[in-house]
Amino acid sequence: MNDPVAANDVAAPAPPGEDDAAWSARTRAALQAHDAKLARRFDQGEEVDRLVALRARSVDQVLKEAWARCIPADAPLALFAVGGYGRGELFPHSDIDLLVLADADSQLAQHAGLACFFAMLWDAGLAASHAVRSPDQCTDAAADQTVLTALIEWRALVADEAAQAALAAAISPQRVWPPRDFFVAKREELRARHARFGDTSENLEPNIKEGPGGLRDLHTLGWMALRTFGVHELEPLIGLSHVGSDEAAALARERSALGRLRYGLHLVAGRAEERLRFDHQKTLAGRLGFADDEETLGVEKMMQGFYRSAAIVRRVSDRLLQRFEEQFDGEALPEPLDDAFASRRGYLAARDPAWPRADVSAVFALFAMWAEHPEMRGLHSRTARALAEALPGLPAFENASRAQRDAFMALLRMPRAVETLTRMARLGLLGQWIPAFARVSGRMQFDLFHVYTVDQHTLMVLRNIAAFSSGRADERFSIAHEVWPRLRKPELLLLAGLFHDIAKGRGGDHSELGAVDAREFCAAHALSENDAELVAWLVEQHLRMSVTAQKQDISDAAVIHRFAALVGDRERLDYLYLLTCADIAGTSPKLWNAWKDRLLADLYFATRRVMR
Repeated sequence: MNDPVAANDVAAPAPPGEDDAAWSARTRAALQAHDAKLARRFDQGEEVDRLVALRARSVDQVLKEAWARCIPADAPLALFAVGGYGRGELFPHSDIDLLVLADADSQLAQHAGLACFFAMLWDAGLAASHAVRSPDQCTDAAADQTVLTALIEWRALVADEAAQAALAAAISPQRVWPPRDFFVAKREELRARHARFGDTSENLEPNIKEGPGGLRDLHTLGWMALRTFGVHELEPLIGLSHVGSDEAAALARERSALGRLRYGLHLVAGRAEERLRFDHQKTLAGRLGFADDEETLGVEKMMQGFYRSAAIVRRVSDRLLQRFEEQFDGEALPEPLDDAFASRRGYLAARDPAWPRADVSAVFALFAMWAEHPEMRGLHSRTARALAEALPGLPAFENASRAQRDAFMALLRMPRAVETLTRMARLGLLGQWIPAFARVSGRMQFDLFHVYTVDQHTLMVLRNIAAFSSGRADERFSIAHEVWPRLRKPELLLLAGLFHDIAKGRGGDHSELGAVDAREFCAAHALSENDAELVAWLVEQHLRMSVTAQKQDISDAAVIHRFAALVGDRERLDYLYLLTCADIAGTSPKLWNAWKDRLLADLYFATRRVMR
C-alpha cells in the first residue's frame, strides 16, 4: 500500500512560541520522515518524475517558512530556486541552489536576516548553495555560461512580478549570451565533457549524470531549447519540426530510466553519488528488482539497460544538436557526391527522401561513401533518423542476400574499415547485422582486468588493429608494424577481433562458442574454407599466446615447441600475435606494458625460428 506523500508533510503549523532552534529540529525530523516516505514509494515503483517533484515542493515549503521567520515581508528581497532545483527536480541528495535578488543597499540592510535564513536551513539539514546578487551583478556573473545555465532555470519562491521581471531582463539574450553563442558554448562543453570520459559511456563504473549519454546530455538539450525557443521541454518543438515525436518519446523514456537509476543510487550510497561504482551496483540492482537467472546476473541486466539507454540518448542527441545548428545557420543547398548521396553543410545525406527503402545494401553504400569522404562531419540528421527508423526492418546477415553480404565484406576491405565498424556499432547497425553482437552490447565483464563492456572492448581491439596498419612504429608495440605487412588478408584479422569475445555470457567456453559463430559468419559471406578456418581458429585460440607468454617459461624449448605445434605455421603466428597484442591492450589502458610487449615479441621470434 502506498504511503500518502504531500509537500505539507513538512509544513505543519508551528507550535506557539517556537524558537528558531526548535523549528529547525522539528523541520529536520519532518524532512527525514518525508524522504523516508518517498524512498518507500520509490521501492513500490512510483515514477521518479513525481518523486523528485514532490521532494522539491517539500523543500519549497521549508524555504518559504524559514524566509518568513528571518526576512521582513516588506523587505525588497526576492528568493529564487535555480539550477536543477529551479527545474523542480530534487533527487535524494541533489544540490539545493538558491539566488537571493536584491540591490546592494538591501543586501547590506538584510545581512543579519539572510545569515539567520541560511543558518536555519543548515540546522534543518538543508545544505543550500546560494548567491546574493543584484540584477546587474547577475548580468555580470552570467558572463560565465555555467552561471547563466543555472540562472535561466530560475523559479520564483518568494518573489513578486517586478523581481521576476528584473531577473529575466538581467539575463536576457539581449544583455548576455545570445542564443547562438550559448548553443556553441554548450555544444563545446558537451564535447569536452565526453572527452573527459574517453568519449564512451561503456566504462564499467559509468557516471549516470555527467558521462556520455547521461542525464547531463538531456539537460544540455533542455538548456539549448530554453535559450533558443523559450520552452522548458522538447515536446513543444515537435510542432516546429525540430524534434520528431518518436525522438521526444525516446528521450523521455530514457530520461525516466536514467532518473530511476540515479534516485536509487542516491538512496543506496546515502550521498550524492553519481558514479555507478562496483560497491553499489549489486545492491542497487537488487533494490530495483533485477534478479539473477541461469544466464545473466541481475546486476548485468541493470548495467546493460543503462548502456543501452545511454546509447539511445547519444544517437538522438547528435541529431538534435545538428538541428539546433541549422536553426541558427540555415540549411545550405546540397552538394551532390554521387547519384545517391550529397553533402549538406558538411553532413552526409541521402538524396532520396524515401531512403533506404528497407534495403541494407543502400545503408552499406552510405557507410562506404562516409569512408570515402572522411571530411564529413557526420550523418545529416534526417538521414540518421531515417536509418534509425529503418533499422528494425533490416535483415540480419543470415537472412540477407549474397549481394548484401558482399557489400558488408567490401566495407571491411576499404580504408578506415575500423572507423566504419565503430560508426555502425554506435548507430545500431552492427548489432542488427550480427545479432550476436547486439547480445553483448552493454554486457559487463566482472573481472580484475576489463574496464569496458564486451562491445566497447571489441571496438578497442579493432582500433588497436587499425593502429598496426598505419605502418608507423609504435613504442608500445615494438614489432607490430613489421608483422602487419605480412598479413595476406587484413580483413580476416578484423573478423577475428570482431568475434573473439562475441559469445561471452552464454555459459560454456566463449572462445569455442565464438569460433562456431565466426565459422558460420564466414561461410555465409562466401569466404574460402581456408580463410574461414583461419578466422575461427584465431577466435578459438585468442587467449593461447597470452597465457603461454605470461604463465609458462618461454625460455624452455619444450614450451616453444608445443606452442609452435599448436599454431602450425607462420601465417597463423602473424595473425595470432597481432590479435593478442590488440586484445590485451584493449582490455584496459593500464594492462599493456613494455614487459608484456617484450614477452610476446620473444615468444613470437622463438616460435618463428622453430617453424623454419
